[in-house]
Amino acid sequence: MRDDGTVTGVRAATAPLFFGWAIVAFTFVMQFLTIGMGFYTFAVLLVPLTDALDADRFLVSLALSVQTLTGALLGPWVGRMVAERSVRVLMFGGMLTLSAGFLLLAQASTLWHLYAAFGLIVTVGMTFCGPLPCNTLLANWFAARRGTALGISQFGVSLSGTVLVPVAGWIVVEYGWQAVPLTFALALPLVMTPLIWKLAIKRPEDVGLHADGALEAPAQSGPGGRDWTFAKALRDPQVWLLAAVVGVPFMGVGMVVLGMHSHITDVGLSVLEASAIVAVITACGALAKLLFGVLADRFDKRAVVSASLGLQILGLASIMGADTELGFAVAGGLFGLGYGGALPLWSVLIATMFGPDAFARVMGFMGPMTVPFTLSGLPLATYVFEHTGSYLPAFGALLAALCVALVATWRVRIPASP
Repeated sequence: MRDDGTVTGVRAATAPLFFGWAIVAFTFVMQFLTIGMGFYTFAVLLVPLTDALDADRFLVSLALSVQTLTGALLGPWVGRMVAERSVRVLMFGGMLTLSAGFLLLAQASTLWHLYAAFGLIVTVGMTFCGPLPCNTLLANWFAARRGTALGISQFGVSLSGTVLVPVAGWIVVEYGWQAVPLTFALALPLVMTPLIWKLAIKRPEDVGLHADGALEAPAQSGPGGRDWTFAKALRDPQVWLLAAVVGVPFMGVGMVVLGMHSHITDVGLSVLEASAIVAVITACGALAKLLFGVLADRFDKRAVVSASLGLQILGLASIMGADTELGFAVAGGLFGLGYGGALPLWSVLIATMFGPDAFARVMGFMGPMTVPFTLSGLPLATYVFEHTGSYLPAFGALLAALCVALVATWRVRIPASP
């Protein structure tokens, strides 16, 4: 491995198709469904829920804050369980919990129903069958091509917004908002059950293989997984620095991607036009996951992270000056290309800096550290809107934070392979 963290010298098998790519496809579908249904489509439900529950947008958007806080508090515990127990069993439990949460959300008639169903139950299900276990599988199954595998898998995260946001918008228009969570609750078990049973394989060694399909196990950097405790993570400045660098883009997802739909309709565009622009943003974010995953395997990872942040800065500045459908689409596309790289790059950096054995624990520990960022995105935007009548001041604050994160990126240390 070079000093920039790029893995070299892994001896690959000559088999035409490594089974790890089936794991990539599996995690693609799992993240497409969990994040698309449990996060992105909330942008479409925000206004209908505001009307149905007789509340303002800020109070309804707090359901996402409850989701963020719940996921962060569960993170260290779930990370330890993923590291030590059967991923298949955990994913089955998460799927059933997620489906139950959507059933309850469809019956919500008060704010506390929304917070309990969406903020708590849906979140528990997402945590057990979403990004944390999926990324752990990929950190185990890949080394030299880890960034590419994570990028392909997490392509499903943003693609879910491209596909499911317009679908959810159409369902709301044709059948009402309750039909959206009911559809999700019924579809999840039908799709996920056979996939989890067949493909939730924790490590390549469990089926007689090695990472990347190599003929021998590749050397890995970082301490052993069990050496990591939450107390140790709290004392490590590099963990905090990485949490801050990736936390700002996470705040941008909530503030911009989820807030853009309302911002665009406030400017005067239609609901369908706003949905189409959000779809453009998430489509570019999906492409960026693959792009930045591949780049992370080939170049200095700090330079790749800087490119991601630079695109977010350029896109957000353009969004603040846009007032037409084309202007929003172009600006949103630039922002999408930037924020789309945040999730795969975070996963790549954790696996590179701390090793795959520690991956699930460290990612779980970082949940509470990133919670101030993810918690504040959409609520801050809606709070500013309620007091100023515009999302622009919130977007300006995010722009400044992205510039700070860009500078901080170059203080992240990428270790060489032992």
